[in-house]
Amino acid sequence: MSVDPVLFGLDAEQRAAVVSEAAPLAIVAAAGSGKTTVLTRRIAFRVANGTAQARHVLALTFTRDAAAELKRRLRRLDIREPIEAATFHGMALRLLRDRALAAHQAPPQVANDRIRLAREVVTELKLKAEPYLALADLDWARARMVSTERYEAASRLARRRSGLPGAQYGAFVDAYERLKRRRGVIDFDDLLTQTLNALRTDPAWAEGVRWRYRHLFVDEAQDLNPLQHAVLEGIRGGRPDICLVGDPRQAIYGWNGADPSTLAEVELHYPRVTVLALTSNYRCSPQVLRAGAAALEASGQHDSSHSELPSGPAVRVQSHEDERAEAEAVARHVRGLMHQRRGRELAVLARTNEQLTVLQAAFDEHGIETERSVGKSPLETVLRTAYRCSTRELLATWVEAGLVDTDEVTRRVATEADRFLSSGEAGTFRAWVEARTAFDDLEPTHDGDAVALITFHAAKGREWHGVVITGAEEGLVPHGSAVSALQLAEEARLFYVAITRAAHDLLITHCVTRQRKSTTPSRWLQAVVETGTIDEPVAPPPRERRAADPLEPFRAWRAAIARVGGQSELAVCSDRVLRRLAETPPADTRELAARLGISETAAAALRPLPQLAG
Repeated sequence: MSVDPVLFGLDAEQRAAVVSEAAPLAIVAAAGSGKTTVLTRRIAFRVANGTAQARHVLALTFTRDAAAELKRRLRRLDIREPIEAATFHGMALRLLRDRALAAHQAPPQVANDRIRLAREVVTELKLKAEPYLALADLDWARARMVSTERYEAASRLARRRSGLPGAQYGAFVDAYERLKRRRGVIDFDDLLTQTLNALRTDPAWAEGVRWRYRHLFVDEAQDLNPLQHAVLEGIRGGRPDICLVGDPRQAIYGWNGADPSTLAEVELHYPRVTVLALTSNYRCSPQVLRAGAAALEASGQHDSSHSELPSGPAVRVQSHEDERAEAEAVARHVRGLMHQRRGRELAVLARTNEQLTVLQAAFDEHGIETERSVGKSPLETVLRTAYRCSTRELLATWVEAGLVDTDEVTRRVATEADRFLSSGEAGTFRAWVEARTAFDDLEPTHDGDAVALITFHAAKGREWHGVVITGAEEGLVPHGSAVSALQLAEEARLFYVAITRAAHDLLITHCVTRQRKSTTPSRWLQAVVETGTIDEPVAPPPRERRAADPLEPFRAWRAAIARVGGQSELAVCSDRVLRRLAETPPADTRELAARLGISETAAAALRPLPQLAG
């Protein structure tokens, strides 16, 4: 694979991050700055120039969708050997399976329904607690590597609301562990704790893992929790070849045990690290980005990124009498937007699931389909059906029908389930799927043309042309559970994440009363409102309005290159770069190549700039 295509279309900051020889390296990537592009291009660049071997690369992220997207992008970069891209849990499961099989032992079996296990424990101990809240306590403690004995003090120090008192928490954990042993199952966090224990106690196996994974890349590094970081460091073994990519401004999982300081204070964790920044936002209009930055600034945090997109409409803020009036107004607003945009290009975001229930009712009344009403992606729907087959006999019956189904996704899942049954491997089909990448080539799609109606947290990693943020009030933004300075800072970042999901059109709403109680606007909302005054429209004089745009020939030049290359115009160069090319034309091909961040060969193949045409 040639190096030039890997670098084509990158801006100067992106190119520097891709080609940097630094190790360790941390890339702090602002929202919409091409983070995933830079990560995958860096992997491809290093494989192409021989500083990394594809079979020894490990790229880690936090969701299966994100891991699948990394693999899809890497395949498009024409890397001949497969790259291992996985979630932390998926990687741990594969390592533990391989270790067990090498020792002629049964591979670990992951519990299908840990809520059911927790419910049995809560019932057995007669605890007055919701099973999912008890599991949330356990998950937080394990993510933070907090022992049962230290749990109560650590939870109090973090000022988090526990689902179980300290004494009951210890009893729950002991009974939960006993029940898993009786059933011969483990849960997802056991995968990480067992992997970490093996790395620390089995030197020969640990050395094999480190031989296998020599080049480490971590996406969304701001979301690392101490347990994941310990596993990562166990694999790294002190070697410098690691690249962390993420954005401390989007660290929103502290409530779940994440430690944003891993990236925000990366120099403390990796003393010789080189830190590079991506500051150009190619997703949000200047108005949207200013609104997000204002929310952060109002909370004492900072965003130095800048938009590379043309000016868009001002961010709008609306007040409504109560949540029902808000939902009705939002539904009408979205219906209006759907005259110009498809439903899948729009989203309505709320801080809590409770808000979504009222919004969903209003959308149903207006006949607007939402992701909540039409369900998940076709693949998730089929997998959910297959997972419900509680025995191998039931799964075999389902496979028999699925193999002749007219739906391609159903046939794919049935084929994979048939492989699982034929292998005779112990465990469940779900565990089989978690340990493999059978469906990573399937592009993520959703049924119909539905509007996203989801929480702020669920919106992370996604983007839409138009977004409505609802409930921008005290008690929701920030949430009433946030009491410490760290929790409030995270709530502001969550608001920032919600705002920066919008590319062009952003409406923020709040209520005078909610659930019959008086509310006040979010403490960060006024700062957002004030950014709108920057964009007060001023009618240009008639001559100026009729004047030709001097950049138009250059935009046509960029558009022609983009069409030939099958990419977006901004991938060729930003408006800022284009303006500088117009103001100070390059003297020759070499200078043009340097300013676009491409090779001279690639630059020579481009159409000449308008000034140089002749």
